[in-house]
Amino acid sequence: MNATTPSALVADLPALTLGSAPALAAALADRFAAGAAAHDRAGTFAADHVAALRAIGWPRLAVPAALGGLGAGLGASVDAHRRLAAGDASTALAVAMHTQTIGAAAAGGHWAGDAFARLCADVVGRGAWVNACASEPELGSPSRGGLPRTTARRVADGWRIDGRKTFASLSPALDAFVIPAAVEGADASEGIGRFLVPRGRGVRIEATWDPLGMRGTGSDDIVLESVVVPEDALLYRQSALAPDPNASNANAWFTLLLSSVYLGIADAAINFAARYAGARVPTALGRPLATVEGVQRRLGEAELARRTASTVLKTAARAWDDAAGAGDAAGVGDDIVAAKVVVTNHARSVVDAAVRVVGGAAMGRALPIERYWRDVQAGLFHPPSDDAVHVLLGRRALIEAGVDPDEGR
Repeated sequence: MNATTPSALVADLPALTLGSAPALAAALADRFAAGAAAHDRAGTFAADHVAALRAIGWPRLAVPAALGGLGAGLGASVDAHRRLAAGDASTALAVAMHTQTIGAAAAGGHWAGDAFARLCADVVGRGAWVNACASEPELGSPSRGGLPRTTARRVADGWRIDGRKTFASLSPALDAFVIPAAVEGADASEGIGRFLVPRGRGVRIEATWDPLGMRGTGSDDIVLESVVVPEDALLYRQSALAPDPNASNANAWFTLLLSSVYLGIADAAINFAARYAGARVPTALGRPLATVEGVQRRLGEAELARRTASTVLKTAARAWDDAAGAGDAAGVGDDIVAAKVVVTNHARSVVDAAVRVVGGAAMGRALPIERYWRDVQAGLFHPPSDDAVHVLLGRRALIEAGVDPDEGR
């Protein structure tokens, strides 16, 4: 594939600043659109787009200002990734994994020692990319508890890590990996260690990613074979037990950033459908599709869904930023997981309506609408699942009404 060089993609663009992030994201979305279609067709990682983002300083977006980054909050990061996704959802999703890893670590403040500061120095200094890679073939999503098959064993020089991780987005470009591993001999209550593993000896990327949609994310497998890391690579311990059914367990940065990508796809889809309806003049009709009331109504329903999702997403991100600033982020967990379900499902509804407006031509690969449809389906599969959120909120309603959801069990 003849891809535009990263330097050409950003040749006339300034370095990223917090204030310029929305405009730069929109500009890059326009420039990435053609490459997004080509990478989707070939099933290749959008390395040129990721390199262009590195060149303008995107990896620094959520790094705290005190550590040399731009210090973007969740709301600003959500807005930037949503805009980027309107041009290339795969790239937006891949780099969102980096942003959420940095943002969540900064907000949590529980990495041991100076590990976070050292990572941020690498991100600021050379544009290093990192992702928290937790999924495994046997474990599936770690959000429901369980021990990973990846293991960490104490050795003379620190820790030896062996295992495999799946769905590791951005993997061809990653410089470091946050790896959960079962710590040998540890109790289940702290049986999982999270380790910062640099790319290097013993770390292998196995090209396994060949999905229906989001084909350019580079979400390949990471194979770790006798990887030895120092003692201070252990960031923190966590429980392997199933989560509390009455707790939302919301990782706001992960949940809302990924949701923003799917809303960005919806933005692109409705915009394309509206322009298509304005230009399409069927012979039998003799006027643009845009003048047909039924088309206007369908677009109106889609726009209502998009505006609803946008309001929910912005409100949840703002609430989290405010709560985190006040030290009470746990209080908005329910709103975070509810927003994920609303936004991803509304985004799917918007794209479905856009496909119906375009009609049979939407099935052809000459138009981007079929890619939007395939890409937006992936929103279903990020945790928390619709089912888990429905049960959580249902239990919450019962408890608030004074009813014990576990009585008689």
